Amino acid sequence: MVDSNEQSHALRICDISEESEESTLANSNYGCIPLVSLEIAIEPLVLLIPQIKHMMWTVKQNCADPPDGLSPDESASIMLYTLEWQPRENSFYIILNKTMRSRNPSLLKPWLLYLKLIMTAFSKIPFENRYVYRGVKQDVSTNYPSEKTFVWWSFSSCTASIRVLEKEHFLGKTGARTLFTIDCYSGKNIRQHSMYKTEDEVLLPAACKFQVVSCMDGGNGLTIIHIKEINSPYSLLQLLIKHAVTTTELKSLSLLTSMKMQSYIPYQNETLSQAIRECTSQNLNLSGEQLNDQDMEIVAKEGIINKQCIILNLMYNQITRKGVSTLANSLNHNECLKELILSYNKVSNDGVRFLATTLSKCVLERVDLSENDISDEGATYLADMLESKTDLIHLSLSANQIGNYGVKMLTDALLRNNTCLELLNLSANVNITDDSISSFVNLIDHHQSLKKLDLRHTRLSESGQAKLYAVARSKRPLQLWLDRVM
Repeated sequence: MVDSNEQSHALRICDISEESEESTLANSNYGCIPLVSLEIAIEPLVLLIPQIKHMMWTVKQNCADPPDGLSPDESASIMLYTLEWQPRENSFYIILNKTMRSRNPSLLKPWLLYLKLIMTAFSKIPFENRYVYRGVKQDVSTNYPSEKTFVWWSFSSCTASIRVLEKEHFLGKTGARTLFTIDCYSGKNIRQHSMYKTEDEVLLPAACKFQVVSCMDGGNGLTIIHIKEINSPYSLLQLLIKHAVTTTELKSLSLLTSMKMQSYIPYQNETLSQAIRECTSQNLNLSGEQLNDQDMEIVAKEGIINKQCIILNLMYNQITRKGVSTLANSLNHNECLKELILSYNKVSNDGVRFLATTLSKCVLERVDLSENDISDEGATYLADMLESKTDLIHLSLSANQIGNYGVKMLTDALLRNNTCLELLNLSANVNITDDSISSFVNLIDHHQSLKKLDLRHTRLSESGQAKLYAVARSKRPLQLWLDRVM
């Protein structure tokens, strides 16, 4: 299986086909845009990227003492660029680069504060005069004739190792492919400021200008295009300021951000923080405390990361997919959490998607997602998780909206890979009918570790329940909970 971080790195390196090649000359005053914290820089982006604050919180946990003389905010701005999100199209760098390529002034305005921050960070990292590589799985040679000059408007992820591109999930060794060999002087190795420090990623700043040196046939469908970076008479931010904002708007922006820097106060819930600090055990019970999504930032930082809690009970709160996203990201920094109780919240299918992506990589053994408005879609995300997480012991999904399709996805995944699950609770899912009988029979017959299966308050008929009882009695000891008493 391809490592997900490596797969994401491949997608960043191989997105060149979406680049525009036109160039425009512009000059303006770079110093007009204020340099602000990452918290303030992302505020104009909240409506464009609803989860931006959760993304920011995730990267800020990793930027306490950055190298290269960068401030924590400057390093975090680069880390935010490298952060992968689910689904992938919601990743910060995907949205940013799409906007950069559009060169639409009205779309660029909300990004100016962030761009000033990341370009300031970029300027402090040592330059590397070197060859780097990018590619795409198609032949784009007709767009790059010899001597042509062009601009890549978005930030460009490259690799310093040509061998990396030979892997199948990058370019591979067969089929139509284009490899760009880039002689550059603006590239910066961002490894020390990346969310994924095993990647040797070189990042080219937006609006770099290049000239085609040569184009050659590399055999087996591979085209090799050699390009070199050439001097550009303008910078990225000069270009953006010229076309995106007026002088009056810049003055207003500077005044507004100055006021925000003086008045910015991060969300606080001292009662919650104190409760976590005073908890002497690693069993953190926050059930029924009316906690919301913002509170999850405190729970994640102080409970999951700092306290390294083993059991976290968050049942009967007001947690939605946004809060779950925050919790899920923090699990990457916890090696102790064994049980997570999120029953009776508002997690939804989207929240399950965030959680399932992280669960496959952490040590959790017991998960309770009862009554969270989860349907077959959410069950499918959990089934995908079960394909790789083989050590889950308890999974409770009672009182949701899972139906027969979701049951099939879950039971098939359990039979293929999971050999440890002892309890599966699907009670009070009223969309489960006799169409799921065969799935449950297969599970009872072939899953050796299952000890408890709760199917009460579903729409299984009496005859269907009788069939399941008969199968359960003929096999190993199994607690099968149904409405019909045999």
